[in-house]
Amino acid sequence: MRLSVTQVESWMRDPYGLYAQKVLNLKPLDPIDDRPNASTKGTLLHEALERFLAEEGPRKGDTGYARLIAVGRKVFEPVLTQPAVYAFWWPRFERIADWFIANEAERAETFEVAAVEEWAEAELAGSGFTLFAKADRIDRNKATGALTIIDYKTGNIPSAKRVAAGFAPQLPLEAWLAERGAFKGVDAAPVDDLVFWELKGGDPVQKQHRPIKDVVESVTEAEQGLRGLVKTFADESVAYLSNPRPKEAGYGDYDHLARVKEWRNTADPFDGGDT
Repeated sequence: MRLSVTQVESWMRDPYGLYAQKVLNLKPLDPIDDRPNASTKGTLLHEALERFLAEEGPRKGDTGYARLIAVGRKVFEPVLTQPAVYAFWWPRFERIADWFIANEAERAETFEVAAVEEWAEAELAGSGFTLFAKADRIDRNKATGALTIIDYKTGNIPSAKRVAAGFAPQLPLEAWLAERGAFKGVDAAPVDDLVFWELKGGDPVQKQHRPIKDVVESVTEAEQGLRGLVKTFADESVAYLSNPRPKEAGYGDYDHLARVKEWRNTADPFDGGDT
């Protein structure tokens, strides 16, 4: 079996959704009203920052800011003429760009960018399972050589409680891959920081979240949790249940097939009421 880190998270929260995707090979249809949404905004921001860091050119000061804005305009061009995008998304991107350039200049004193939107793949020894991932960004500390795994977020950030419970294993699993030298062009090294950059362009423009306090422990627990999942679902008698932990699951692409809204909203006829 071969799954991405995000699919592993789905495996934990909604096994049926993963079954529908990977085994039944069912793909969500594009919406009829295909207007830009929050997911589109995140995709565009990721692409703009990826291009900016990957391409040659200034990264600091006014010239760096001008280049990032130019890159952003190219990326946003297909939707920039839409009123909502031009009025709300683009001004937020400009504020993010201003912060990003200043932050890059500060980080450059201590870190170098080791990878941007890079893929990794590694086998979980002795399991027949392969894990793969695409990291938004990996920085390397110039003095110690240690790595920082960075994930850009324009939506919700996993809470520290959720991460500690193992329901948001993305960054720890990416760290597990990085420590094995699985990312192309990134030599194996210890990972000492896992951070979400919340980039919304509002007030404040950005926030940095570190819900994982002990990186070493978190990576170890993520590997153990993954091994547990692989072992559990290797048993053919184990069912791929729909939303076994409702509090950990939002509404997924395949929930309508499992009629989730019906059974979630149906009260127990024997619970309460007058007798």
